[in-house]
Amino acid sequence: MKRRKILCMALALTMVFGSLAGCSTPGGGGGTQSSAQSGAAGGEKVLRFSLNGNPPTMDPKKANSMYTATMTYHLFDGLMRDNNGKVEPGVAESYDVSDDGLTYTFHLRSDAKWSDGKSVTAEDCVYGLQRMVDPATADPMAYLGEILKNGKEVAAGKVPVKDLGVTAPDDKTVVCVLSTPAPYFLTMLSGPAFVPCRKDLVEKYGKDFAATPDKNVYNGPFKLTEWEQDNKLVLTKNENFWNKDKVKLDKVEISVLTDPNTPLGMYETGKLDYVDVPTTAISQYKDQGKPYYDGGVSYLQINLNGENAALKNKDFRKALSYGLSRKDYGATRENLPQTTGRLVLPALPGPTSTFGKDYPYEPYPLEGDNAKAKEYLKKAMSALGVSDPSKISFKLSYAEAESNRKIVEFLQAQWKKNLGINITVDPVPYAVFYDNQAAGKYEMMHTGWVPDYDDPLAYLELFPTGAGYNYSHYSNAGYDKEIEASKVSKSVKERMDHLFAAEKIMCDDLPVIVLDASRRMALYDDKKIKNFIPGGINCSYNFIYTDIVS
Repeated sequence: MKRRKILCMALALTMVFGSLAGCSTPGGGGGTQSSAQSGAAGGEKVLRFSLNGNPPTMDPKKANSMYTATMTYHLFDGLMRDNNGKVEPGVAESYDVSDDGLTYTFHLRSDAKWSDGKSVTAEDCVYGLQRMVDPATADPMAYLGEILKNGKEVAAGKVPVKDLGVTAPDDKTVVCVLSTPAPYFLTMLSGPAFVPCRKDLVEKYGKDFAATPDKNVYNGPFKLTEWEQDNKLVLTKNENFWNKDKVKLDKVEISVLTDPNTPLGMYETGKLDYVDVPTTAISQYKDQGKPYYDGGVSYLQINLNGENAALKNKDFRKALSYGLSRKDYGATRENLPQTTGRLVLPALPGPTSTFGKDYPYEPYPLEGDNAKAKEYLKKAMSALGVSDPSKISFKLSYAEAESNRKIVEFLQAQWKKNLGINITVDPVPYAVFYDNQAAGKYEMMHTGWVPDYDDPLAYLELFPTGAGYNYSHYSNAGYDKEIEASKVSKSVKERMDHLFAAEKIMCDDLPVIVLDASRRMALYDDKKIKNFIPGGINCSYNFIYTDIVS
């Protein structure tokens, strides 16, 4: 057995964001007056910021939004915690790994408690993992549990939940048996899907579990004390958290503000401490704002199982990708995108440096290539039996919002101009957009992905044949082979080589047409707000160790 302590140890395969500030929100200068100062009135340290939407649920096992994931990160403590790319101790104080890399034995700390004072037990951790994978829970992140032995079979309802590869030999020991070695397993454990859960409360409240702050308990740095739908959330320091002395904030007040310009005004008048900068104001705040990658990628997803013959033609998809100026597309985005045609975020770690430096790759010229686009279009038209490109059409769906409308109309105009094809743009209410995606009720849609852990596989796991989030219905035996080979590789270099090979296959086949890696800009007074980290895998902000100073 390999014995390891996890105190602030850097994981070999973690995000190299550092100066990039992580994944999912901003950083910067200060407003005209500081709400931090007013927030500290009465001796309390209160951090104030806003979300542009309400968390749809506070049940960590049903987290399918960054809002819920961000709250979960601060309300719960998993076996491990990924803090800006470093694996830190969570509920587990130490762990052992078997020589074959398949068995992880976690030793829980004695002072881990829930907000109601009860100790966090190994059974709480086991139940949390079982509930994640249990089909009865319908956790959208259940596919992550496939990393555990029998995880895929449990999620499919083929074997009982009790056969999942996780057990509790005693109250303070959790044993996880993996389906295959995974060097990124530790960082996965910090995600919302993997946190412990109280079985007694799930059974007590049923469908109302976590519906209000009092219908759950919390073992993380904060506890949820107020939740007014579409208005505000209040998080209060959890005095039962094992590491409470390191938590400096007394309270976090989060306003729900749907108008992107409202938070900026509130920041300028000292009513918020942190704000995302709207696109229209980026030039105004470029000297104060801090750009960061949020880990997300934007792409055009193509339904390869649909009825549109053109979209099922690879040459046609390549014509679309070459016939697009990603540089011009970037001007339509309401953030600071890094336009790209590759899927994996280059800032991720590679075997020696970043993934992008170890595997430099740009499959399609950012300015487009109309000559190549027309060559591929000609091949596609021949295969389709079409002589006039204007006879080719498809519907491009998008989640109904002004910012998205600008994007899809730009794409519509680009392809009309460069290829002569006709595109119908299709606004879909946000409430049904992702349901349509999962149900295959689309031809092409403008969407994207935010990974659940900081590893290239977090992007590439979408596309193996039959994968749960493979909404393109993509299938390539060569791609599947590379993904499977990466899971049994003997070294980091060998594993990454296989993942890069898979990325190239996917980018050539184009089940999705990648448009950009997302960057954003934010403002906060970093002279008063210390250790606030905008962005990160699994969360939009990290304020666990944030402090407010005079």
